[in-house]
Formats: sequence, structure tokens, C-alpha cells
Amino acid sequence: MLCAVLGPEGTFSEEAAHLYWGEGVEVSAASSIPELFRMLAGGEVEDVLVPIDNSQAGSIDVCIRCLQEYQVSIKGEIVIPIRQHLIAAREYQLEDIELIVSQPTALAQCGDFIERSLSGVRTEITSSTTKALQIIGAESKKAAAIGNQRAAAIYGLEIIQKDIQNQDNTTRFVHIANNSPSMECGEKASLICSLPDIPGALYKALEIFAVKNLNLNKIESRPDRIKQGSFCFYIEVEVGGNKQMLVQALEELKQYCYSVKYLGSYNRRNGDDR
Repeated sequence: MLCAVLGPEGTFSEEAAHLYWGEGVEVSAASSIPELFRMLAGGEVEDVLVPIDNSQAGSIDVCIRCLQEYQVSIKGEIVIPIRQHLIAAREYQLEDIELIVSQPTALAQCGDFIERSLSGVRTEITSSTTKALQIIGAESKKAAAIGNQRAAAIYGLEIIQKDIQNQDNTTRFVHIANNSPSMECGEKASLICSLPDIPGALYKALEIFAVKNLNLNKIESRPDRIKQGSFCFYIEVEVGGNKQMLVQALEELKQYCYSVKYLGSYNRRNGDDR
């Protein structure tokens, strides 16, 4: 099968895809999360695996925005531990480092180490950890980047400090497809609803889940890009196999929401430790 992930080669997204689908999966790389969704909508691939949140850096807003804008469904998820390493073209000492090249999420994931060991070192932002590795390979300054072990090997670079990530650093990826969202009851379900800007609207919507004993393990608000001046809420519900309660909740939500976009019910997986 052909799937797409956030590239280029050597990213955690590629690693997650092999853990999720197996080593035999054929992986195509996209340069951004919106491009992943465009590839899916255009029929270039049938499945994508996209990061949705990180335990240190929080939710990835552009993923949730694309879930609202595109007619897609969530088919599954996988959570993988993130091991980050400090990588350079040569075996520099930490005190020699003049520049750190990375992307914002990786910097946040390694903030404790950077503050403790590389305080005051200038940082340069780039679009991906793999792009950062490509940059430092040609950098005249004593530069370092943040990335995984596989990427360091691919680009012929040296790991000068292992495991610089903050504690309990994991990233959750969701499997997105074009087909209709499943009503077969998995462990959890996702939806996006838009509420009117009136007192009690959110309370009434959330009460539906409480009455049906459906636990919400994620709820986030953001400006509604479809209905200007309104807010939408991305919600994840612990279903526990209770399909009837989920169906009833979705129907009742329509009484209080401008729109309810059901994204599917699915199961979660944990990636193997590396």
C-alpha cells in the first residue's frame, strides 16, 4: 500500500508509519500537513498518518484545522515515544556549539536540556528536523540539530548527545482516509462541533456526554474557519464499545450546534519502544 507522511526521509512520521502499517509499507513524503490532506483529497494516496499532538508541545493546530476543512475520517491512532538526540557534522563538545537549527516542536520537546546545557546559544528555525540535519551538514559554524538516530545515520552525521528530550515525550499520530467515518464502535471517537455564541451553549453540549456516561478525554476550542465569528470544538470521546450511546449523543448534539462533523470511531495503538 502507498501512504503519505510528513517528510522528508528520516522523520518520526516515517518511523510511526512503519510501526503502524509494518515495514513493508510504501511511504510518500509531503512537505507540510496541509499538503498531506491535499494529496489525500486529490487521490494521490489512500491513507495518511499525521501528527495531532505531542505530550510536551501540545496539539498541532494545523492538523485539527485540516480535519475540519477536508471531508476525511479518522481510522486509527498510534502513540510513539520520541527520543531526540543532539546531532552535528562533527563530534563537537557541548561548549563548542554556536548554533542550534531545529523546528519549534522539537525545540519545545528538548527545552529542559537546551536551557540547562546550551543556554544562550542562538537558534535558527526550520520546517522539519530532517531539514535541519541537511542544513547543519553544510553550515560553516559549529552547528547542531535535533533529530532521531535513523535520520543521523541517513545523513552521515554524528550524535553528540543522546536522549535530550524532556521526560515522558510522546507524539500521537492519527490515520486519516477519504472514506466515510465508521460507526463501528472502537475505543474512542472524534468529532468537531460548532456552537452558537450564547450563554450555556457549551454546557448544554457537554451535558449530553455526561448524561450518557461518555468520558471526554480531549476538548479544544478554536475560531471556526467555516462560520466567521463563531468557535468550533474538537472533541475526543471514550466510547468503550457503547455504540448506542455514541449514536444518541451525536443526534442530540444537533439540537445545540450549528454543525456536527463526526470523524469516526477507532482504536488506539502504542508504538514499540526503540
